[in-house]
Amino acid sequence: MAPAPAHAEEPLCDSAWGAQSLTIGVGERKNDGQPLQSYDPANPFEPYDLLGDRYLFAEKGVVYRTVGRFTDRQEGEEALNKVYTMSHLYTGAYPPNLTSLGPHLVSETFSCKVNRDNPVIDPASWIMEKDKVLLVGQATTACERGQTTKKLTVVSCDGKKNLLTDSVSAPCEAGRITTCIHPLAPGVFIFEHYYSAPGAGTSVNLRVYDTAKKKKLKALSWVNEGGPEAEVLGVEDVDKDGVPEIVRSIAESGKPTSLFKWKSGKLTEIKNP
Repeated sequence: MAPAPAHAEEPLCDSAWGAQSLTIGVGERKNDGQPLQSYDPANPFEPYDLLGDRYLFAEKGVVYRTVGRFTDRQEGEEALNKVYTMSHLYTGAYPPNLTSLGPHLVSETFSCKVNRDNPVIDPASWIMEKDKVLLVGQATTACERGQTTKKLTVVSCDGKKNLLTDSVSAPCEAGRITTCIHPLAPGVFIFEHYYSAPGAGTSVNLRVYDTAKKKKLKALSWVNEGGPEAEVLGVEDVDKDGVPEIVRSIAESGKPTSLFKWKSGKLTEIKNP
């Protein structure tokens, strides 16, 4: 099992935000403060709401009534034809349309600029502002030569300059690669990528970057296998000070066997803590 971020003010794993996808719009309204209907995977043709403020291509102050989630356009077009026959879902003034609202804006407000002239922005799945940089994540790519790939790009606050790009690849059978972001210090992050291939445990890839220096400080990879005595790699705030550590621990007991702690501006390894 991959570890969850500790002491986070908001969910910092992109599994909570989903990927940029096509949806079928069936209506919209001004944001009246009413609770939003969530997407139900078990009922994909049940309408749900998306808040325009949280999507790059959408209009602020508008709630979009939508149906379905599709990464494949042909699948979306087939669903659109079906929605046309479900006249109770829409009105003649707002016929169904297959569209994308663009990358999910993780941060509620931005002081940095999201510059659409930068080619990494429009195809992104999500964009987060943190410590005066933009973290721009893409979805796991389609399978190619037996591998899928995922990238996370750090972009300057003016939205123009790409400071660094972190990428990870996985076997196609692993499916989605999940990315979590763990802030260590201003401008210093642990990027955690993990995926599970059938019969091969959970592969964890940790990379630590100083974005101001555009430098990779640490990279660790491990396969978290089953069994109570197995050693696993993860990110956890062991000492509960609000700053996470990179931790190797015993799966069943959770007892750390070693850890890397951020101290005095660098990562220091502590064995048998």
